[in-house]
Amino acid sequence: MVTMNLFGARITPSLVLGVTIAMIAIGVMAAAVPEALGDRAAAFAVGNAVIRLVWALPWFTKRRLVGVPWWRPVLYSVVPAVLWLVSIWIAPPWQYLLWAFAVAIEIVLLSFMGGQRAWLRDALDVDHLVERVGLLVVIVFGESILTVITELDGHWTIVSGLIAVIGFAGVSMLAGIYFGYATPAVERGLRRLQVQGSVSGLRDAVMYLPFLLVAGVTLFASGLGTAVAEAGHELPTGAAVCLSAGISLFFVASAAESVRFGAPWRRVMVWGPAGILLPWVVVPLAVQVTAEVVVVASAAIVGLVFALTVVNARRVRRLAGET
Repeated sequence: MVTMNLFGARITPSLVLGVTIAMIAIGVMAAAVPEALGDRAAAFAVGNAVIRLVWALPWFTKRRLVGVPWWRPVLYSVVPAVLWLVSIWIAPPWQYLLWAFAVAIEIVLLSFMGGQRAWLRDALDVDHLVERVGLLVVIVFGESILTVITELDGHWTIVSGLIAVIGFAGVSMLAGIYFGYATPAVERGLRRLQVQGSVSGLRDAVMYLPFLLVAGVTLFASGLGTAVAEAGHELPTGAAVCLSAGISLFFVASAAESVRFGAPWRRVMVWGPAGILLPWVVVPLAVQVTAEVVVVASAAIVGLVFALTVVNARRVRRLAGET
């Protein structure tokens, strides 16, 4: 997303070829994920290596315009790609440590962007970033609903249907919070960060924090799917943790983004602690009641935070009108 944002304004044959190869590499990674820690580890590693080599090319060819020394794309992309490829011949668990080291190199370099800050500040297209992050979140919410429907198809009972409906309501409220309140704030916040020249803030808002939000929605959907399958029975601890962690991560990301955009802590405190801490009551509850009760409790927590978000937004608009 960021590479296309910076270098994709003009469509060229080389760009089309690069994007095509990148799509294939990401497809290989996605297909390998279910067995990425097993039989498909090599395919997962190759996909990671290829995508890094593809996005290194524009940084090499445009390095004089960008003001990036030649060694930076080598260290950021080529070295991790080599590590991913070498890991194919390394036995677990050392293989996974090599993967972690490869990713750590990128994270460290992103934390110290050096002389290209001015160029990044001016070159980033905020509208494109908001659109792409939003589309990614749309896809994840859609996949969440699909997960619930798939499990309902395989467990066609009244109780499973009830869980599916309540789970759908929970996902819908999370989506309402994101698209109704977070997205407009994200757009305003990104523009503010760009005006301030805060490239690190832009990085956090479009690369790091959306990962937490997407992970949260994915975990929540996973827990809901298991709950539909376990209707009438005790929910497995792993699924309960997924429900709790999913909701909590979603609001951790939301709170962190709000603070990163400059929102006062007192506004975040209206809904942040409830969204981050309350979901964890689901884990001990799950050993006492059946799956459907756990889902009802989870949806109720999301509903409470949704209401607090609405109240907070109205209060902010009222204060803005008074000033």
